[in-house]
Amino acid sequence: MIAAVEITQLATEQSLTSQGCLKTVAWEDVVNRPDPSVIGSQYKFSPSITWGDEFNYTGTPDPKKWNMSTGNGYYGWGNHELQYFTGRSKNVKVEDGKLKIIALNESYSGFNYTSGKIVSNKKQRYGRYIIKAKMPLGAGLWPAIFGFGERHKDYDLKSWPNCGEFDIVEIKGQNDRQVNYNVHSANSYGASNMVTLPTQVTLNQFNEYRMDWTPDYIKWYFNGVLMRTFSNNGKGYDGWPFNDYFDLNICLSVGGDFVGKNINKTAMPAVMEIEYIRYYGLINSNKKSQYVQNPIQPHLFPVSAQIVKSESQTFTVTNVPANITVHWYALGNDLGAFGLSGPKITITTAMLQAGGNKSGSSFEFFVDFIDKNGVSSKATRGTLTIQ
Repeated sequence: MIAAVEITQLATEQSLTSQGCLKTVAWEDVVNRPDPSVIGSQYKFSPSITWGDEFNYTGTPDPKKWNMSTGNGYYGWGNHELQYFTGRSKNVKVEDGKLKIIALNESYSGFNYTSGKIVSNKKQRYGRYIIKAKMPLGAGLWPAIFGFGERHKDYDLKSWPNCGEFDIVEIKGQNDRQVNYNVHSANSYGASNMVTLPTQVTLNQFNEYRMDWTPDYIKWYFNGVLMRTFSNNGKGYDGWPFNDYFDLNICLSVGGDFVGKNINKTAMPAVMEIEYIRYYGLINSNKKSQYVQNPIQPHLFPVSAQIVKSESQTFTVTNVPANITVHWYALGNDLGAFGLSGPKITITTAMLQAGGNKSGSSFEFFVDFIDKNGVSSKATRGTLTIQ
């Protein structure tokens, strides 16, 4: 469900607070409401840039910071997108002090459109992102800046949305004044917020997109104005996977479930431009996040194993602290749904992937610890291979 809100004025601190899918909210009902995440908050961000890119060079995006993502993924990156991402300079380049991602109407590798996508080499946990960007307009264009949790697997959909996703900004090219701020998790799939901007603002100009991310909340800003707050409900990983490390994805898609199949070909070449990306790390935290800041690595045995199809394998995790829950998770499935819990469980291939169990197939699962506040440790990854 998407909530549409018409901004009638730009104040310095206006917010929408939510958990889960949003209901339609009138702007006058929230404009004077205090932001609960600010009350008593002690979070502070680094005063200097911790990581980022000023794009003050020419050529390919800095390979020390970025990876090129190419192809059309699994079912069009899971969204039935129509473009083919390439690593060519005609689709992705840095020039004139800006990152440029360019969508073209051309035949390439069996597709009718090409474009580009880059993914950060470095994953972050918590912090403040400030990104200055100019978005292309035109029906069917889909510029987005977003993050996937570290448990995400790019080649399929089995780990999504459970792995977590936050959208710093997501745009439908057919609307020059609507901005989407979304989060996805196992329990909050489609927790979306669509904001309609004032008539004097257009997305086809440089605007500043900011996202503050802490153990307790995520907040989105547009040109310094608070647009939305999404709060940690304290119910564990399925509702709040945002204690993991997340990468940063920047892409310009063409078509797909979000924007539809009606493509304005005359809008191409379409260019998404980014002037800078600045990340400021979280430099302090409250007691609730202390466990995450000092994660305890589970000791998994075995870390990998081979089994015959339809048989099972027992895995054990040691070094379990007192009053801590052991959480087992497998490629988008919470193994607790199979009645499995505790430091020792028996896994079958059917649990990891119903059907399609073929010799040589390799499945991954994870184990982490969750404290009384619902905060999880960094996950340990295990692998099960069918002989």
